[in-house]
Amino acid sequence: MVPDKYAAQPVPSLEEWNQLWAAWDAVTLEMIPEEELLEKPIKLRNACIFYLGHIPTFMDIHLTRATKGKPTEPSSYPSIFERGIDPDVDDPEQCHSHSEIPDSWPPAPEILDFQSRVRVRVNKLYASGQATNDRAVSRALWLSYEHEVMHLETLLYMLIQSEKTMAPPTTVMPDFEALAVQARQGAVENQWFDIPAQEVEIGIEDPDDNSGPEHFFGWDNEKPKRTVRVSAFKAQGRPITNGEYAKYMEEKNIDALPASWQTLPHANGAETNGHASGLSSSFLQGKAVRTVYGPISLKLALDWPVCASYDEIAGCARWMGGRIPTMEEARSIYRHVDEAKTLQAHESLGANIPAVNASV
Repeated sequence: MVPDKYAAQPVPSLEEWNQLWAAWDAVTLEMIPEEELLEKPIKLRNACIFYLGHIPTFMDIHLTRATKGKPTEPSSYPSIFERGIDPDVDDPEQCHSHSEIPDSWPPAPEILDFQSRVRVRVNKLYASGQATNDRAVSRALWLSYEHEVMHLETLLYMLIQSEKTMAPPTTVMPDFEALAVQARQGAVENQWFDIPAQEVEIGIEDPDDNSGPEHFFGWDNEKPKRTVRVSAFKAQGRPITNGEYAKYMEEKNIDALPASWQTLPHANGAETNGHASGLSSSFLQGKAVRTVYGPISLKLALDWPVCASYDEIAGCARWMGGRIPTMEEARSIYRHVDEAKTLQAHESLGANIPAVNASV
């Protein structure tokens, strides 16, 4: 891990915050119909309105601890918005602790007013210099920033499974048929590559008491920094596609579709030749891939990376003669690719710059 490659400054810039907030607002305020805020696109998750309050509440809790200040009102928000991992389980003690789900959620305008005041609090910390000069505050800001980015992703994969989601604002629906042709023309075989045995560094040094000399911060599962020896193995060069997963389903007579697909009487998309992908037309008929623009015929998405559960991907990987790599193996792949690119760049540079004899 090279922290300064991803976090060159002690804290995200205000411009980065504003970009993130604009993206968050676009998803929460313009892609979710107001009447759907109380709905659960995924049963195991909270209602959408929870995340609207969870993000500023999480940040306010950490900023309050870091500054030893007072929480932003309403002070009741932490009891319902602090935690929200997988609340709908038979026994929460066997999963994760989570906040109590209230009989009724606070009104959306009230939550948005709270969100606005927490954002003002962030701006004041930058204006005073405390954001960059106080390690505890810097940590709270980084954690809050990454937390909001992660939940933006969470919301998007939740919304992709809702029939009511609206398209991203100010965007035009892509030409999926033209994109399918382009993807098919650029498709490559999923070649196997040799990944050599190597040592990889994982994690980061980040004392919880903020005594570290660096300004980098890590989550609990990113610590401590350690070196791991990874044995040689083979890996394929690109993700499994919808087309490859469809072949697996057809050959193994699997009926259950991944959550990112759905069945429709008439999925949007041209009647492309299913046999060109090795799939029967009868298998492809009526199957669609979910998008924020609505369902798109699977025939137009065969070259997209498949989005499925761990168990589903593991089954497909076994069918393809492999398995899902471990986290350490994934890091080994990235390191090997980075080193190969660096070597290639040096070789290219050496071939194009003539040697020069210098004298003093």
